[in-house]
Amino acid sequence: MVCRKSFLLLAASLAQTRAGNGKPTLDYPFQTSFRKLPQTPCVSLFTREGRAGCGAYSREPMVGALLSWSALSQSNYYGRVSSSTLPNFIAVLDEYEYTSDNVDKIIALSNGSLLQGIIVLNHTDSSEASMYYTSPESASPRGQNTPSENLTPNNDYAWNNGDGLMHKDMYGIPTGYVSDEDIADYIDTASRQQAEEYLIEISDIEKSVFEEDGVKFPPIMAEFDLYMGPEGTDSKTCLNWTDADGSWSPKCLPLGGNSIWAVAGSPYERNGNGDGDGDGNADERRTEDADGKKPIVMVSTNIDATSMFHEDARGANTAASNILTVLMAAKMFGETVTDQQLDQMENKVMFSFFQGENYGYMGSRSFFRDVAYPGFQCDSSTVTAIAKNKDDADAKMACLSPLRHDMDFENLGDIVNMISVDQVGILGTNSTFYVHDSNSGYYSDGALSGILTGLSSDDWNIVAASAGAIPPTPLSSLVNLSGGTVGGVVLAGYDAAFVDTSFYMSHSDSTKKVSIQMKSIAKAATIVARAALAAAYGEYYEAGSAMDAIEDLDKDDETFTTLASCLFSNGSCELLTNYATMENENMKAVSASESSYGVGASLGNPPNYYVSVFDWRNGQAFVQVDGVTYGSYNKEDKEYGASDKDEFFIRPNMLEASIHGLLNDFLGRGSVDSNGDTADLKSCSSTKDCSNVNYCQSSSDQAICSGSKVCVCSRSHYHVALDEAIIPSQNNFTGVFVVSDDDEGVSPMYTEPYWDSGIGVRVYRDSGDTATWTLALGASAAICSVVATYFMKSRLQKEKFTEKTNQIYLTFEFDN
Repeated sequence: MVCRKSFLLLAASLAQTRAGNGKPTLDYPFQTSFRKLPQTPCVSLFTREGRAGCGAYSREPMVGALLSWSALSQSNYYGRVSSSTLPNFIAVLDEYEYTSDNVDKIIALSNGSLLQGIIVLNHTDSSEASMYYTSPESASPRGQNTPSENLTPNNDYAWNNGDGLMHKDMYGIPTGYVSDEDIADYIDTASRQQAEEYLIEISDIEKSVFEEDGVKFPPIMAEFDLYMGPEGTDSKTCLNWTDADGSWSPKCLPLGGNSIWAVAGSPYERNGNGDGDGDGNADERRTEDADGKKPIVMVSTNIDATSMFHEDARGANTAASNILTVLMAAKMFGETVTDQQLDQMENKVMFSFFQGENYGYMGSRSFFRDVAYPGFQCDSSTVTAIAKNKDDADAKMACLSPLRHDMDFENLGDIVNMISVDQVGILGTNSTFYVHDSNSGYYSDGALSGILTGLSSDDWNIVAASAGAIPPTPLSSLVNLSGGTVGGVVLAGYDAAFVDTSFYMSHSDSTKKVSIQMKSIAKAATIVARAALAAAYGEYYEAGSAMDAIEDLDKDDETFTTLASCLFSNGSCELLTNYATMENENMKAVSASESSYGVGASLGNPPNYYVSVFDWRNGQAFVQVDGVTYGSYNKEDKEYGASDKDEFFIRPNMLEASIHGLLNDFLGRGSVDSNGDTADLKSCSSTKDCSNVNYCQSSSDQAICSGSKVCVCSRSHYHVALDEAIIPSQNNFTGVFVVSDDDEGVSPMYTEPYWDSGIGVRVYRDSGDTATWTLALGASAAICSVVATYFMKSRLQKEKFTEKTNQIYLTFEFDN
């Protein structure tokens, strides 16, 4: 009978690893559903001053019982909870409970040692969650009490309903976010039951909620393996780290990537050849500015977002809405006016997409510092980006140290104003946009604001904002670096503060949690395109003429809806993939070795707008000299260009590459052919098919194949987005960085530590006495299997066919 019972128990255990409804549970033996809990970790970042974010004390696992924070804190017995009665525990919080204040309370309750980690659970009812929501970003984003406070004008203005949790040093508090609704629901239920069990015990009540048929279940535990580096580490320490043997061995990578910019109309002449006469870029009114080149009005936005959980930086309103608006504005602008018409206008128009803005304005500050404030200084001589082109008078130039793979930014005219776009997917007031004016720069008289507010209609209002400050956007960098001599406006969906229900810089800024208004984004794109055209006319602008020239964008427009699907839902979509792939092929076509390094990391499905670490796999440009790769180069014994195969490379991520390609397509169709007629675009499958087109006539122009398979004129450029205090180490491979000797001590200097790819969280029922029972059961079953096999073989040899029934009868007993 022993063997028969053992087999029955084992079969029952294995059959019941999930509840009858298929939902995850640990209420049965041998359950392994949570051996690797599906979760997104809160990781540590290092800054100039220290650490922000989460992580374990060491590589040793941190283990504790799951206890619901709300069950503890809302109980009548909460007053009895203390470090003397608490076990080692993992605090389980609903996502709207995950605030700086609650974390402080939990730390204080545990006396700083009993807390072993935090699990944050998905709260599916967004309407209820929004009633309690607090943004993890500071009340003054990138402002006061943040690592970027020195970079933001009006840095004490409270735009956000936030508590700064994102900037808190939570060393010793590993944390993970569980988005799976079923798993989140189970962990919530289990942690509440265990909290109630604990409260009952300290309240001297005998009955236990874990008593079922007289058998007390052991507690459910979590084990965190989320080590993110030692205590007391900052970015300088990790970049300068030396091992015990004295060898330099950095333990982190900076955050970074690539911004993208493109100027509509004929490109500025390259390499200082001439003053722009003849290409439509000479400024006949202000010849004292920028060597007589036409000034620029920028249209800009960010392309990144963040959250406490970097792999869940969905950025629906804080990134995707902005990108979609400016891309569609560029498309409408490019479709409306030809290069020839633009070349007759007073100002040039640039469309720019800045990477890493949420981590110290990395993209915009890098760009503006290189262009004008104070202007880029190449420590080595400039060289042709592709060595074999060294005899080409119009070749693209580069710098070996500090490395810049494209120096065309040096040929631009003065930037005199900016229209920035922020959070237009959720409006604080129905059918109303707000214009935040820096009241500085060329249009300091409010003329640029007047252009935008003058674009109001019967159905849509565009009004001056009441805040009296500019929100944190690329415009902040321009105002800060120019000392207020250049300014602009921000077109936004909010007035004096961000919309509370937008979940600013949170994992909940997702289409699963917020309702993005596509009609608002389409209208914002129309407004921006019209304002850009009016600003291009300069002093002679006419908002009414711009409204007549550019029609309203239909929210059902095919390009608009396809792009929206990519940016909000599936960042690995066919459209982005096609454009990024073609950009990669275009780089390969001009390469000396006809090679490339492939398309970079996908935006993901669903999209993730976290900026990422910076190395060659993630956008760091590099140079190859005599077949060896360097992140920066100044060797004298091997001169760049000695081999025609020497050249610069870059591998942007898929979002950066696709924006680069889309801008080429949207702004590169306005050229005219040799007869002065609008170009009839040639079909293509590669850039080689575009070699003999009779448009793209400017001296610095180049015909390329676009993602839509037509030949267009190249307009787009990448620009490094990296903290100004960090530079690639000279004569080393990529991914090796040092602090610049010219560091001014003002930037935040964000880096991310190296961490084990195997980190994670395990949730399990503590075996206790059950372990002995389980082991005995397994051993008994194994022994019985051997015995059963022996008897079966013996019996099979003795069985006879029964002719009447033509069946085999197998009869054996193992009761005895």
